[in-house]
Amino acid sequence: MPLMLTILVVTVSAVGGFAQRASGLGFSLIVSPALVLAVGPRAGVTLANLLGMAVALTVLATSARRLDLARARVLVPAGLAGVIPGTVAFYLLPAGWLQVAVGALTGLGLMTVFLARGLRAAPSLPVTAAAGLASGFSSAVAGAGGPPLAIYAIATEWPQAQFAATGQVAFAIQAGAALAAKGLPPVPVLWLAAAVAAALSGVAAAHLVSGRINPVQARRAAVGIAAAAITVTTIHGIMQLAGS
Repeated sequence: MPLMLTILVVTVSAVGGFAQRASGLGFSLIVSPALVLAVGPRAGVTLANLLGMAVALTVLATSARRLDLARARVLVPAGLAGVIPGTVAFYLLPAGWLQVAVGALTGLGLMTVFLARGLRAAPSLPVTAAAGLASGFSSAVAGAGGPPLAIYAIATEWPQAQFAATGQVAFAIQAGAALAAKGLPPVPVLWLAAAVAAALSGVAAAHLVSGRINPVQARRAAVGIAAAAITVTTIHGIMQLAGS
């Protein structure tokens, strides 16, 4: 693996972990499109699943006491059901189309999260199951299961502490199921370990300096990074399709 590519992926992983802890913006919105651009759509999505699972388990370790078990009992199995068609789509889509799909899904997710402020819905069984299903599908096909659950949390006015904890369970299990179907990313083990360590180091660094971070400014910066990665990834995928 070229040194510059290794540095790029490790840096993206660390920035994503830092942004997740500092701003609450979905780790996958930053990392998934950037990794797809760096190492290709299939390896990038699979690597985003692995890193997302590691980050989710780390965050869960400090927030497990706030779990909303009633919603988790619906979100988790619905998410696993969504992973199945998402994995099928992951394998059926040609590389160029998969890259465009990652950019489109993450871009739509980023936009919808900010436009969903006025949405309101009761946390009924069908609504909760639909959110879990959409999250599992998006996690498997694009490595980004966060936006559907974030929209659900906003619409149902789910307390942030419970959403943050319960969402980690859903994300970790979805990513684990996707990895079980796809296998580990096709990259060297040491390189893979460096990316995981970088993501967790980003989370830890943001935790240490959380008292000195302006959440609003951190969120704006995270949105800017995510938007840039999504835009470049989508354009690159479209150019690949045009040239094929």
